Amino acid sequence: MRITVITGSPRKHGNSFAMTETFIKEAEHCGHEIKRFDAAFMKIGGCHACMTCYKTGKACSFNEEFDIIASSIVDSDAIVFTMPVYWYSIPAQIKGVIDCMFSLVVGGKEVAGKK
Repeated sequence: MRITVITGSPRKHGNSFAMTETFIKEAEHCGHEIKRFDAAFMKIGGCHACMTCYKTGKACSFNEEFDIIASSIVDSDAIVFTMPVYWYSIPAQIKGVIDCMFSLVVGGKEVAGKK
């Protein structure tokens, strides 16, 4: 399987990264292909609801770095999100990525059925 892993922790040596690295190591050991993206270290903001997704040739007109993640998501069989819990919610760093995934639907990309 091709798996896209997206982390949301801003702490490189925190528990979420340790969990992510263990998952990736085991998944690769089982023969899966992994692409990892650390959202906290990328410049990705929330969705602007401009509805120009993929009309400019990119997944998002405002978040160029998301285009790399979007391509990987489209090509993947599964998506894994790893993140800490802040105030009973997810960190803003990964929320932008999740919001930008809206562009995949607007752009007519096949994302339904991914694990």
